[in-house]
Amino acid sequence: MTQLSAALVVDAVNEVLGVKRQRFEPVEARTPLADLQLDSLDVAELFMAIEDHSGCELDPESARSFETVGDLAELRPAAPANDNDRGTTV
Repeated sequence: MTQLSAALVVDAVNEVLGVKRQRFEPVEARTPLADLQLDSLDVAELFMAIEDHSGCELDPESARSFETVGDLAELRPAAPANDNDRGTTV
C-alpha cells in the first residue's frame, strides 16, 4: 500500500481526464475540484484510479468537503468489512 500524496493524486486525476476528454488542461494540486466539472461516473473512475495507484480502498465519504485536487491526498481508507455485517445467522 502506497501513502497518498498530492503528486499521486494529481497523476491519477490527469490519467482519468486524459482518457475521458480529448482536450484538457493538466491539473495541479491547487486546481479546484469544481473547475473539473466531474460527473458521478468521472468521480467513480477517479476513485478507482487513486485506489489502483495507492493499493488502498478509500472511503468516498471522506471526500465530501474537499476543494482542491491536492485535498484528495487526505482521503481516508475505507473501514474494513465487519464479519457481523454479512447477515449470517448462527
